[in-house]
Amino acid sequence: MKWQKPGHEYDETYRQMNIKTAFYLYGAGDYGKQFVEIFRDEINILGYIDNNPAKHGTVINGYMCRSFSEDILKENVGIIITMSQIARVSPIKQLTELGYERNKDFFIMEDFLSVYHLYKYDKVYFSTISFLPSTVCNLKCRHCLNFNPFAKKFYVRNWEQVKADIDLFFQCIDKVMLFHVSGGEPLLYNGIGNIIEYLDRNYHDRIDTLRTVTNGTIVPDDSILEQLSRCNIEVTVDDYREAVPQYKENFDKLLDKLKKYNIKHYVNYTKEWVDLAPEKTDFSHFSPEQLIDHFDNCCQSWQELRDGKLYSCNYDAYATVAGINEQQDDEIFDLKNYSLDQKAKLVEFRLGYNKKGYTNFCKRCRGFSTANTLKVKPAVQG
Repeated sequence: MKWQKPGHEYDETYRQMNIKTAFYLYGAGDYGKQFVEIFRDEINILGYIDNNPAKHGTVINGYMCRSFSEDILKENVGIIITMSQIARVSPIKQLTELGYERNKDFFIMEDFLSVYHLYKYDKVYFSTISFLPSTVCNLKCRHCLNFNPFAKKFYVRNWEQVKADIDLFFQCIDKVMLFHVSGGEPLLYNGIGNIIEYLDRNYHDRIDTLRTVTNGTIVPDDSILEQLSRCNIEVTVDDYREAVPQYKENFDKLLDKLKKYNIKHYVNYTKEWVDLAPEKTDFSHFSPEQLIDHFDNCCQSWQELRDGKLYSCNYDAYATVAGINEQQDDEIFDLKNYSLDQKAKLVEFRLGYNKKGYTNFCKRCRGFSTANTLKVKPAVQG
């Protein structure tokens, strides 16, 4: 999104939030649960709305779940969409076609979280941040979203760089809903246990959920698992057994080890990946207005923390590290130059605003949107 009123983009949004006396949460999955844990005592939550009929009439996290109907949006009742980026496309379209307006009648979870805490408590509260200690990976996925097939070498950060970024981040940001330590393959990073332990020991009260991910092919040393077992950490185990059957035994061993050490984890049964296809895409002929629309319509809402900076889009950042993109200063927020009077601008940047309204990589990226029909099987090697 292109900055028009830096520091004041959400003034009217907060006013509309305050008009509402109660809210329904649209989406009763993982994000809906996290949102409730943050806002249970802050706002009047009437219940969940979900498109899954199996959930209708059930109580989830203490709230009744029902299907959507127009009669729920009575005067001064709003909706907060608590779904993942792709899943929320259909509900947003549904609400918009019924005449409801974003940031007036309904709100996106990330917007509500950050705007509410900024205007009410003068706090910087992020929904998520992506943090990569390295891009080292044992797989050679043809459609890798780190763009490793394009890179001449892996990107590896030393401990001092990692620690400096973490400390600077929490000097500027009061709280984050999900701090995600990603990769590459995080379990191949030599200091992964130290990173998790450092985050949990020093910033546990400022992280709602601390999570890392693994491709399910690596069985870490017991010393690392012991270290993780002492931390409040969640591990996402991606199930790529169909693409890399030679690692099936490792997958089972890893799950057994996580259970043995009582490490919270869940298996991600991914059926397909979105292919961003930088080698097939050329939108360099797009006008600035078209690129802004392309960026705004993308459902990708993650940003990366690296070298003391936040990057408008983590895939733009990954492509830069892989050597297939040239990042520009007007799509970066430098935390080293941050001051307290920039809180609103920092929140706006995290919610998708920058000076030109898009990133340089938008010219080569198909985007995370329903318009991108390039779907591929996960972890196909090549």
